Amino acid sequence: MARAKAQVIHYPTCVRHLKPRKDVRLRHYFLCDKCASTWTKDAFDGNEPLAVGESLSGICQLCNERTKVRLRTWFLCDICHRVAGSIGRNHVAEQGILDWWAHAVTPRIPYLRIEQNDLSALRPRRDGDISGEGPLDFLIRDKRSGKVAFGIENKTGRSSLRDMSAFQLDISDCDSILHHIRSLSVPAYLIHAQVLEVWTPPTHGFEVHGLWWTDIYRMAEHFRDVRIRRDERRGAAFFRKSAFEDVATLVDHICDDDANLRLVRQFKQKGVPELYQLD
Repeated sequence: MARAKAQVIHYPTCVRHLKPRKDVRLRHYFLCDKCASTWTKDAFDGNEPLAVGESLSGICQLCNERTKVRLRTWFLCDICHRVAGSIGRNHVAEQGILDWWAHAVTPRIPYLRIEQNDLSALRPRRDGDISGEGPLDFLIRDKRSGKVAFGIENKTGRSSLRDMSAFQLDISDCDSILHHIRSLSVPAYLIHAQVLEVWTPPTHGFEVHGLWWTDIYRMAEHFRDVRIRRDERRGAAFFRKSAFEDVATLVDHICDDDANLRLVRQFKQKGVPELYQLD
């Protein structure tokens, strides 16, 4: 009796990886025409949505504007779907940090200017891409010297620092921060932004509910351990949440009474810290 031929399974192609993957599914996003065009051109190699719904009033999941949107559908893998869904949340967090700087820091320390250095965007992803090299999200320039004094890295999530048992950060993110601290020879603060959903069924947008800060030395002092995330194969460093304070206290930390930048002075004295240690 002849053997039955093994069935060949053809998985759909992720439009961001441009490769068939087992976890690829149809993914759906409410987007305005402009944002849909941006993803098609800049992230999905020109691949238009497989389906486009009727126009309705709602919130664009990417730009967070209340406008006319349509439900757009593409094939994406689990990782790319998670990244795509986070971009709009990150945009809102970044704007929240810029707004806080404008009303809290600029009036008191006008010679420090915040510059957005890495606007969140969905970019193509190919197997073999190097992770852990994304630039710091913000650079703070001292207008007295014209030089970058320090950076700020934004990390966004749904959780409040008050409700966390510990703050966790992917090892790749820790390595990215350290890479750019060394490259720019400047220290960095980290701001955690709590961003929650705003519902306008069937669409949703985002808004900031809290900002907390720490710096690279506080993180190193409050490091606990490294663990492998559940159901994933990547490590995360865990830090005691006492490393963070409400962002309202950051403006007092930036400068001492003599207008010296505290973190810059610490960086000159201590150099680059180890944010985590592997056993």
